[in-house]
Amino acid sequence: MTRRPRCGTGAQQGPAMPRCLPPLLLGLLLLPLAPAAAQDEPIELADDPFEITDPIAAAPGAAEIAFVGAYERARRGRVRSTLAAETELEIGVVPGLELRIGQAGARGNLETRRRLGNLDEAEATENGREAAWGGATQLGALYQLTDDRGAQPAIGLLGRMRTLYGPGRPGHEAEAVALIGKTLRRGERPLGLHLNLGWVSRLDPLPGERPSRALFSASVGQAVSPSTALVLTYAWEQQERGDSDFSLVQAGLRHRLPGGRVVLGLAAGVGTNRDSPRFQLAFAVQWQLSEGWR
Repeated sequence: MTRRPRCGTGAQQGPAMPRCLPPLLLGLLLLPLAPAAAQDEPIELADDPFEITDPIAAAPGAAEIAFVGAYERARRGRVRSTLAAETELEIGVVPGLELRIGQAGARGNLETRRRLGNLDEAEATENGREAAWGGATQLGALYQLTDDRGAQPAIGLLGRMRTLYGPGRPGHEAEAVALIGKTLRRGERPLGLHLNLGWVSRLDPLPGERPSRALFSASVGQAVSPSTALVLTYAWEQQERGDSDFSLVQAGLRHRLPGGRVVLGLAAGVGTNRDSPRFQLAFAVQWQLSEGWR
């Protein structure tokens, strides 16, 4: 059976890092729109570098760019270490609608990456199980259906189209995720719960590949100050038949710097099975380019 990675940029494609430039350059073009005023609201409880997405769409004209870097250590294989990077630009279009442009890349043991598949056995033998490049370009939109008000949670729908690069031929996926968020305690130190339920469909599966897979993430966040929050997250996603599903527990914090435009995040994660990372260290930088039209 010929297997293709779920995400990758094969060695013939060159390093995946330069593919992160388009959303980054677009974000820099929007930089003059960013106001100097700080944000007064409590920090978001569900966001990078955690495997969870908040259902709140950006305001019209608002723009934010995020960079996430990660190091993972696999439980097995000749290559155990993986370095990964991801960048995403979010732009509010109209009330309740947000456009997202992203690029991800990684090098190392791709077996433990959530959206990167394994090398097929023939190619792994031919390459001596050396470190591999992987990456994905994605375009999507988030539509917010409801606000977090009273007993009603905030609900959003996230849809993405993704092109995957790797040792095999490029692949294409469509992803749909329901996003749910509820603030249980409000004020300067809110407590919140978030849930993501999704379905990924491979548009051009090879024989023997799983044509679709489910994903699930749950998170609890507790703000310890208006600018700092502690976050605990669990993420699960189906993998190819015969492989253990991706399963990761993360814990860490998010902190907003003075001025309100930059948020830093740090997370440590532990996989719960053989095909998930033995451990993961991730960090994120989010930069608010614009707060929207006034």
